[in-house]
Amino acid sequence: MADFPVTRELSTEEIDGFVRKFDHHDPNFGKDPYPVYDRLVRECPIKHSDNYGGFWLFTGHEEVLWGYQNYQLLSTSPSVSVPAGQGAKRPMLPLEVDPPVHTKYRTLLSPVFAPNRMRALEPEIRTLCNDLIDSFIDKGECEFISEFAKPLPTQMFVNMLGIPLEEAEKFTEWNHGLLHGVADDPDGSKRAAIGVATRGRLAALLEERKAKRDNDIISVLIDSEVDGEKLDDEHLLDIAYLLFLAGLDTVQGAMGYQFAYLAAHSEQRDRMIAEPEVIPRAVEELLRWEPLVTAGRTCTRDFDYKGISFREGERVVFVSRAAGRDPRVYDNPEIVDFDRPPGRTLAFAAGPHRCVGSHLARLELTIAHQEILRRIPSYRLKPGTTVTSQGGNVAGLKELWLQWDV
Repeated sequence: MADFPVTRELSTEEIDGFVRKFDHHDPNFGKDPYPVYDRLVRECPIKHSDNYGGFWLFTGHEEVLWGYQNYQLLSTSPSVSVPAGQGAKRPMLPLEVDPPVHTKYRTLLSPVFAPNRMRALEPEIRTLCNDLIDSFIDKGECEFISEFAKPLPTQMFVNMLGIPLEEAEKFTEWNHGLLHGVADDPDGSKRAAIGVATRGRLAALLEERKAKRDNDIISVLIDSEVDGEKLDDEHLLDIAYLLFLAGLDTVQGAMGYQFAYLAAHSEQRDRMIAEPEVIPRAVEELLRWEPLVTAGRTCTRDFDYKGISFREGERVVFVSRAAGRDPRVYDNPEIVDFDRPPGRTLAFAAGPHRCVGSHLARLELTIAHQEILRRIPSYRLKPGTTVTSQGGNVAGLKELWLQWDV
């Protein structure tokens, strides 16, 4: 069970049902998945589910880490894919290709998201945090997701990619539909339409930047080379689409869970105020406690692992959310302990496909905690409200009401 008020707890029968037939897109599962994860990790860290045509489920830390590292057996291609119109699909670069091709394209992005470049964004992130806080601090309450957790990473992302700020909300809606619209879109037609619209807008932006460069990622990519050659438009759009899909929902989700937890655990929040140096460790521990992500892979050939036979073409899903609470790796994994020895969090995956934007995500989370604790140190859950969560490939909170004394 979550460590804050949830919409409702799953019944024993529902937990049994999800253990038998796992479905992370089911809205009911998204409301309180932790008892299901606990059962899966303790009883069957590798399990098969018949949903969505059938897939294997890795929930244990050792199993998920092994899967991320063994890209030769478990490939990222195909996973989500880019709807390119006329029914065509293209891989999102560099996520949906494996080394050595993956390495070539990742090399383009690594300097863009390097730690020193991200640190240079700190003043901009702090300014944006405080602008958002200014908009609600005098009210004594806010709906944290819509008023802070969503606009902060969204505005940072659109600035970095060069998207006009007035289009931020539209891109946020598109992102949500692609990542959380599975349950309401059984044939995928709605998500395909969103994907085509997104790619079309990015294509128009690409044409604008080809005519006139700016200080944004697309301009940098236009002038980049792979094997001595410039990227063509399709490859540029493949990369831009991945950044769009990965750059919005994850930080919002992490921020929502972390502030919900701290609002319900004032002693932990007060320690972060008294010992500000603990904030980066707190962010890391909270990412271990709730790492958000469920990722898909495809078996490239027949192989055996842990006494189980996998067949070429079978799908495998890695549940980092469950692996972060594996009792075989973490003592009392359900407890948030800022003094826990640093471990290998799977919040940003592992292996060659590890999230290239992890430095930016950690920085945004750290600064968000610093600025809100500085200006609203006594925030708490608003009485009479519950924390409304959702599942999917990237988990998050739909709604989080916070309150404080004015």
